[in-house]
Amino acid sequence: MTFNTNFCYAYGKPTATGAIRSCPEDFKVFEVPDFGLSGSGEHVYLKIRKTDANTGWVAGQLAEFTGISIKDIGFAGRKDRYAVTEQWFSCYLPGKRDIRWEGVEIEGVELLEITRHRKKLRKGDLAGNLFELTLRHVSDQRTLEKNLYRVRDFGVPNYFGEQRFGRDNSNLEFADRLMKGCRSIQSTRSGLRNRDIYLSAARAYMFNHFLSTKILRENWDEISGTESGPLYGMSRDPREGEDCLPKECLQWCAGLQSLRIKSGTRNLKLKPKNLQWRFTEHNLLLTFSLTAGSFATSLLREVVDYKCRYKESPLQ
Repeated sequence: MTFNTNFCYAYGKPTATGAIRSCPEDFKVFEVPDFGLSGSGEHVYLKIRKTDANTGWVAGQLAEFTGISIKDIGFAGRKDRYAVTEQWFSCYLPGKRDIRWEGVEIEGVELLEITRHRKKLRKGDLAGNLFELTLRHVSDQRTLEKNLYRVRDFGVPNYFGEQRFGRDNSNLEFADRLMKGCRSIQSTRSGLRNRDIYLSAARAYMFNHFLSTKILRENWDEISGTESGPLYGMSRDPREGEDCLPKECLQWCAGLQSLRIKSGTRNLKLKPKNLQWRFTEHNLLLTFSLTAGSFATSLLREVVDYKCRYKESPLQ
């Protein structure tokens, strides 16, 4: 099946060009937690710096090292693989069980802090993320800077990033088969383990098409900064935009209903905080913060027509 990920731009496709992720150090992400840690409790919290490592894979390595179930490992959100990222993980270790954390040897992982807390770290327990990015071999710096001012002042479409769909849209392929009742997906261990990732990719694709259609039909400036769009799921009545979704999504709304996926909403506009930039001879250095669940690549696509050296793995 062919999936269309050429979503509408707010300001037109950028003419300036550049390269991202030439190396993991060009894409740095730092979690901004929205919780305080008590220092005591049944959950050990680990602050980790990972380089070129998948969040889910790191969680699995921690489960193996501690001898607990992967279900007892918590994290607030999946971070980019081809990057240097800092984030918290929690491990359910009740009682006075001691772990020799100095013995942790996970490729690409550095342990920064250890403390305890009374609750498991859940997905979404996050205020946002701070980004430090380097774009290399940028062209047309004058136009690029004009785009940056526009993004800073008026924001960008709050699209889910391309990495959500997996390499060559493989997550969407699996999601389509899952929602059409494919038994080979529903019964295999990998299918069950990655079920939420596939369904999340499908809902992201549907939301992006809803937002893209809205931008196409309306003036970007007329979309309110507080307006939200649908994350499709269980609903008694058809939700806004269902009749405008592409044909490949025709069975997905029913599939999400049958799988009892809760519906939700997502802001249509994304405005970065503290967006700052600096040009070197051929590079652009960017720093900014985004709310939890938002994607730096959604900001970048409105600024520069970028090329990415690496491709995200299917399960990012």
